Amino acid sequence: MTLLYNSDGYFCEGEVGKKWQFEMTFGKILLTDLELSFIKKANISLTEIGSSVDDFYKDYQIPLSKIKKAFSFRQGKIYSVIIETRDNFIFSITMANERNNGKKESIELSDLINATILNTLNKQKVNW
Repeated sequence: MTLLYNSDGYFCEGEVGKKWQFEMTFGKILLTDLELSFIKKANISLTEIGSSVDDFYKDYQIPLSKIKKAFSFRQGKIYSVIIETRDNFIFSITMANERNNGKKESIELSDLINATILNTLNKQKVNW
């Protein structure tokens, strides 16, 4: 498994509304040659004994073979990447923050996801 993309960002299942920072989960977005993963930071109490500041867990894992398409889309003031799966689920991702609307990052990520899907499909055809 090869890591192709790694970024901090917001993600959620479904579409995003106007209050995107409250509707979405902040975490890591990882794209490998096998899957797209959204990794959420766990709620950490720094007053607990033995708590770890590196406590992450996978919130969503989407195999590339299950993704129908990915595209960049402007939702209000931010740009998102919309992921549509073959079983009709929708996921939204944005790398926007208070200073940046995420346009460049969303276009880059959607292009990379689509290119990786095509590359994976071509490799599978060659192996048949």
